[in-house]
Amino acid sequence: MAKKTEKKEAKKKKRSGAKFKVQIFLIGFLLLSAVFLPTAVLLFISLMPMFAAFFIDTTKKKLKTVTVGAMNMAGCMPFLMELWTSDHTLEKSLDIILDPMAIIVVYAAAGVGYLIDWTLTSLVASMAYQRAISRKKAIEERQAALIERWGLEVNGTIPLDAEGFPLSDTSNRMDSSAY
Repeated sequence: MAKKTEKKEAKKKKRSGAKFKVQIFLIGFLLLSAVFLPTAVLLFISLMPMFAAFFIDTTKKKLKTVTVGAMNMAGCMPFLMELWTSDHTLEKSLDIILDPMAIIVVYAAAGVGYLIDWTLTSLVASMAYQRAISRKKAIEERQAALIERWGLEVNGTIPLDAEGFPLSDTSNRMDSSAY
């Protein structure tokens, strides 16, 4: 009993420590966003598809978020570099965001990320399905070889009596009273 309560208390401490780390991260993120406001505004608008992928993706590893986010960030980098190399102002950031070509490029890159995720997921599922079919075929061939070697009793379709002997073929059965 004492070990269970100790484990529960350890989990609570671990969770509270993790919550504290998240709070520190958020405070730091907000401070950096205020200091680098033009970059934060550009990234916030540009990375909307990545945020959507994060909330849509229900898997534990969030691979769709990683794929879409990487491509989305790649599409955002030229405009981010333009902001950093020219005047780093909120006006310049809004000019980049309001340029239709910039938004099309950034969101199209995110679309490519969705396309990569969709095609690779389909490809991997197809490969796994084909491997399962070949494995099933190998098992069926092995079962046929075992039936050929040991007879129909090994396939599990013949009804058995209480001692496990086949009911259909009683001629080969030894009398248990002889022992």
